[in-house]
Amino acid sequence: MMQSAVLVIFLFALLAAGVLGTETRLLFFWPGAGLLGLAGLLAALRWRLRILFPPSDVCLGTVLLFAGYIAMRALMSPVAVYAREDLFMLAGCVVAYVLVVTAASHPRWRLALMGVLLVLVLGNLAVGYVHLSGHWEFHLVPDFFRRAGAGRIGGFFANPNHLAAFLSLVMFLSAGWLCFGRGGAVLKLWLGFMVVAMALGMALTVSRGALFGMVAGLLVFALLALGTVWQTQRHLFWSLLGGGLVAALLAGAVLWKVNEEYLRGRMERSPLAGDVRFGIWEAALAQHAESPLLGAGARMFYHGSIRHRSPKLPVYAEEALFAHNEYLQLLADYGWAGATLLVLMLLAHIANGLRFIGWFVRHKFMQTGRVISTNLALCQGALAALAATLVHAVFEFHFHVPATLLTGAIVLGLLANPGHEGAEHAPRRVPGVRLLTKLALALCSLALLAGPWLYGRGDYALAQSQIDQVKKDPAGRMRHLDQAIAADAGNPESYYQRGLAALDRLTANDRSPDSPILKQAVADLERAVALNPHSYLYPLALADAYDAVGRYDDAVKSIQRALVLAPLHEEPRLALGMHWHRLGDFERAEMAYLWAKDSKAWNEDGTARWTDNYRLLLEHATLMRGEKKQP
Repeated sequence: MMQSAVLVIFLFALLAAGVLGTETRLLFFWPGAGLLGLAGLLAALRWRLRILFPPSDVCLGTVLLFAGYIAMRALMSPVAVYAREDLFMLAGCVVAYVLVVTAASHPRWRLALMGVLLVLVLGNLAVGYVHLSGHWEFHLVPDFFRRAGAGRIGGFFANPNHLAAFLSLVMFLSAGWLCFGRGGAVLKLWLGFMVVAMALGMALTVSRGALFGMVAGLLVFALLALGTVWQTQRHLFWSLLGGGLVAALLAGAVLWKVNEEYLRGRMERSPLAGDVRFGIWEAALAQHAESPLLGAGARMFYHGSIRHRSPKLPVYAEEALFAHNEYLQLLADYGWAGATLLVLMLLAHIANGLRFIGWFVRHKFMQTGRVISTNLALCQGALAALAATLVHAVFEFHFHVPATLLTGAIVLGLLANPGHEGAEHAPRRVPGVRLLTKLALALCSLALLAGPWLYGRGDYALAQSQIDQVKKDPAGRMRHLDQAIAADAGNPESYYQRGLAALDRLTANDRSPDSPILKQAVADLERAVALNPHSYLYPLALADAYDAVGRYDDAVKSIQRALVLAPLHEEPRLALGMHWHRLGDFERAEMAYLWAKDSKAWNEDGTARWTDNYRLLLEHATLMRGEKKQP
């Protein structure tokens, strides 16, 4: 009963994380994280779970090595609030992986997992239909909206590319079930329909990386399927090969025709030859070069992308934040050590999956004479899904999103325990691995249960303050920022936002060194800089506060810090000009404004630009010249 309860909670956790955990931040992942933690803790308390098939200790060992390194490197990262994002997503993946390998090893529960994933697919496609009907900014959560542009469906996901990654993973698992799994004609027809719907959904995301991944996954799936048929049902091989080629060509033609206009339009707007990813990759390599072995730390590319921004990028290109290449992101954040452990983990799981297919055709098939098997179906689908998502990861960052990352953990879990049985397969035991796996399950579960209370409340209050800002409710914004800091005193963004809110509500009477509002703003912004010294925005806001209290030398130092952190950006150069402008040093102000003119990264449209301030400077200079001419 306990094990069944664990698995039911686990399924609900996956459902919650799949619906809400669809961004790179933790805000909407916390409900799913709490449920995952509860399922994992109950499993850890149960300690001895009933396992139908023996898992691979080598796979478990490589996962422990990779997860252990990522956790330690994240805990030693320069910015703790960024490390949380990787740590809690990692903890969720460890729990999901261990439960798939152990408690959910029975084919019945694995089909239940597939059922949850297919329900999520239906939900994503339904929301995608809402997007396609013209409501491109629709978000499932009230008061929030998608920032993705029109023309690309996103489902529950904020980024269309991440929806494509999720659909790709589930599509190949479903294709394996369709071709080799158990089920009647109605189920197989429905699975076939779902596979086609997922392929069309991927095409409607207009994700070119996902389409490359789909091709790679199809090649791997075809090779595995045809290889299995050749060794078990050779008389069907040539017929299936010919039919498969015809079906692939027809499907490719249909997908191209359906999305020809979208794809051509996107190629015209963003041709591959001029893709901004190439400039972003240069920044990732530059950050990696600073610390090649261990990397800069968890998610430090948030700032590395700014500090190492390539001059080749268009001046209007937004900040990348992610490398749009998971391998370069891993090198930048975790170095060669992380990349090596990742490769070992992937190779161990791929080898175990291939070993299972070989065992099945040489032993299991010879005993039963049947090639229809749930375990075989999911193993072949998992290998194809892994190939597709690894190729897609060359162009995207979907492993930084809880929903897709958890689905990837499920895929690895299926390969770590694909269903070996019988005396023909003697699993290689690695001393201590299973004990450490249980301990890791317990620790990760406790972390996932504690996270929503320790950090989730602060994230929620901070998000509410941002909604208040949009609604122009300064009192509500300040109230929620106070709550955010009270709930999570280690988040620099809360202090930064509260400092900005204080500066925004300054009146003429408050602009004195003794103003309590200004003192609070300075204290908050200094705290934000102390917690995260790598953000160039924090010292710029602090410089404004220093200017307001008459600490002009400190203001210059703060701006100089921002110039080091964002050497190509207009904003810190503009801030320097505004500083000298306030002090009446028009010569230095003019030099700074003209320097801002030559910046390689412009401020966003609708925000302050150097032209506006330079024009104001000229007006002030003209007025002062006129005043001097008067007798």
